[in-house]
Amino acid sequence: MNNDITPSQEQALLRLLGKVMEVMRDDRPLNPDDSAFGALESSRSIKPGEAGMHYSFRNRAIPDATVDLSTWTDPLDYSDDRTRARAVPASFELWFYDAPTGVSRRLLEQRLDLAGYWIDAAGVREEGNDLGSGLPPAELLHTYRYRANAGEHGRFPVDVELFFLDPAPNDSSRKTRLIKITIDRDYPYLTPAMRKKKREEQNQKKRQTYGYMNLCTGTPCPETGVWEGWTDSGSTDVMEFARGQIFDAVRSVLLEQGGSCPMVVGRWFWLCSTNEKSGTVWKGIELQG
Repeated sequence: MNNDITPSQEQALLRLLGKVMEVMRDDRPLNPDDSAFGALESSRSIKPGEAGMHYSFRNRAIPDATVDLSTWTDPLDYSDDRTRARAVPASFELWFYDAPTGVSRRLLEQRLDLAGYWIDAAGVREEGNDLGSGLPPAELLHTYRYRANAGEHGRFPVDVELFFLDPAPNDSSRKTRLIKITIDRDYPYLTPAMRKKKREEQNQKKRQTYGYMNLCTGTPCPETGVWEGWTDSGSTDVMEFARGQIFDAVRSVLLEQGGSCPMVVGRWFWLCSTNEKSGTVWKGIELQG
């Protein structure tokens, strides 16, 4: 039975994969309604309290295939409150129910701009792409693994796997069939404790950097966040400012003492981002998000 991919199907496949690589590698905005993906069939949250979503599509130009794309809570956002972090693309999978023949692996490598090596779980570069055939009962399954070239606008490492079915011994056509393609961003793995450490390092670096700018009452705020006000009496105030907003005067007595007090010209130092405000403890006071 002839199951060769048609020219129109190949064109739709390459258009789909090109769009996925734009999102995954070049960090283009993800639009689930983009016709290149097909018709959106369903979307669901992946994990309660997280920003990630799973999208399933039906692409009529590529029949007998499932198209799935997942986003995840941004691993590079170190805030502890994951509900406030944005969702970023994480993984893509195209699975053929009826695996087509005639799909050129070389063409896919060229169009997706794939390198001649792959990266293992330990971060070690492995030369070549052919991982060989599978073990019984999947001895016909042949896997090829790649690290995508970064490209001019590449921001994140991207890993690609191509899964083909080798022809059976009694298959006179001797044609391979494409069964699956996966495309994944290689994000760093961070535990909550590791995120906390990164967050503290990031805040300390910002505090030091902004400290050299002599940000005081009357100067514009360089970044939206929670800032700590200082006077000759030390750290006496904390306030949230938006980028471009003019820094206010600083309380002349400690905030925890309560009540009204004279406001004086003071300096402002970075404390944390607005996403990190909730739960942050400043001088014994737990800030409210």
